[in-house]
Amino acid sequence: MKTATAAAKPDPKEEIITAAEEILAAAGASAATVRAITALAGVNTAAVNYHFGSRDGLFVVVCGRRMQPANQRILARLAEFEARTEPPGVDDIFRPLVETAFQIWVDDKVLKALRSLLFLSPETAERLGVSQMSEVYDRMRAALIRACPHLTAQQVRQRFSFSIGAIMNQVYNRDAHLHWLYDDAPGDELVAFIAAGFQG
Repeated sequence: MKTATAAAKPDPKEEIITAAEEILAAAGASAATVRAITALAGVNTAAVNYHFGSRDGLFVVVCGRRMQPANQRILARLAEFEARTEPPGVDDIFRPLVETAFQIWVDDKVLKALRSLLFLSPETAERLGVSQMSEVYDRMRAALIRACPHLTAQQVRQRFSFSIGAIMNQVYNRDAHLHWLYDDAPGDELVAFIAAGFQG
């Protein structure tokens, strides 16, 4: 039987995640070194490798926790579309992702800091994308194939890739505070722009 003291003992894994989030939000990815994270968490530097495999592995876990609620909402919307007899429109398929991009990805300081790694580390970018977005993207592509019978599966994949690039471009513009590039392109217009790319 566990004692009260043992039950109250902090979980080092949770302490590391909390410390990483705090540093990422306050100072960005460059400041979130293993040494800084473990010092704030009050654990040995080897604890990051023990619990997460590497700093990148820790960041994948942090990203997943931050994105999971929004991803679950997107997947729930896609499940609704899959249950319908009529296929959804392309705009319906992309709107939840665009809303998430503008409401979560832009405003969450931790996710913003992690996005900076996409330019610095292709390996981290791949791990973040595969681990956190693969199910969402797979389900979106399946819905698009159903919604666009005039396109081959390869054409859908290519246009989907271009669409994700357009969304991330808007997110990065907002990160950089390039208001002149996006003030006239609200979410509805971006969705319409993406949908037009799947017409023929």
